[in-house]
Amino acid sequence: MKLSLLIQRTCIITDVKGEGKSKKEILSGLFDVLIQNTSLKDEEVPSDEILAKLVLREEELSTAVGEGFAFPHARLTGLKGFYMLLGISPEGVHFDAPDHKPVHFFIMSLVPMSNPNLLLQTRAALTKFLLSKQTRAELLSGASPNQIWEMIDSSKISINKDIVAKDIMLPQVGCVYSAMTLKEAAIALHKYHSDSLPMLDDNNNFIGDISCHDLFSYGLPNFFSTLKTISFVRNMNPFEKYFLVDNTLRIGDLNIDRESPVIPPDTTLMEIIFEMTTHNRQILYVVENGKLLGVIDRFSIVDKILVNS
Repeated sequence: MKLSLLIQRTCIITDVKGEGKSKKEILSGLFDVLIQNTSLKDEEVPSDEILAKLVLREEELSTAVGEGFAFPHARLTGLKGFYMLLGISPEGVHFDAPDHKPVHFFIMSLVPMSNPNLLLQTRAALTKFLLSKQTRAELLSGASPNQIWEMIDSSKISINKDIVAKDIMLPQVGCVYSAMTLKEAAIALHKYHSDSLPMLDDNNNFIGDISCHDLFSYGLPNFFSTLKTISFVRNMNPFEKYFLVDNTLRIGDLNIDRESPVIPPDTTLMEIIFEMTTHNRQILYVVENGKLLGVIDRFSIVDKILVNS
């Protein structure tokens, strides 16, 4: 099914305002557009109940994912139709995004509980339309709702049947470069409160990742891995070597002896779960043609598949 068949021209708004408004007020304004322009008002599920669920989901955890996107949504028992809205804010709205950037694109979705996959499938399709920097620039520079709908229609983007990596991945917030020093890498890990970050080369190609474990391991003698206790060397400083050279050693020279957890964007949900459980992966990097497209961590699965299903 074409994406343009699932979003009405009247459900595209180009002037979302956020200054002086709470998140609840912003959500209420978007929701009102759906009520006024779709058959949502005729559903058996009361509108105040739907709005309350949207607000509750936002209070539990912000649906802003970074890079200017937010995905307010709800799956509802008793809902018969599917409803989607694209809200655009040229000025940007602060919405508690993990990268602290303002949100420019709100994709609001309401789906029946009986068809949970539809939420991810439609979200992925509309996100695909918005991936182009040129498209986003056109949308933010004054394109009318009718023009935007025509752009969606001419894109011929359709809804995928299977949930794959590109449907549930998140934008990568933060990265390191191979020319950075260990100290700079440590600062980056601290800045993004992350256990690991992707490593890119000078051409922004994905070449691996670096983790806190890699930094810890660098300063430890090789024989430590065979010990069951270090009580007899408790006065030794295992990071003395690290602190002496971390201002000069480049992370690209660490020779990290492991493969980074990389998957292609068409990896299925079951393959993702298999990789995470069988190989105990906490995070998977979605890479295509050497470029990092996004990441999937365990929380993504819990949040998008388990909690909201």
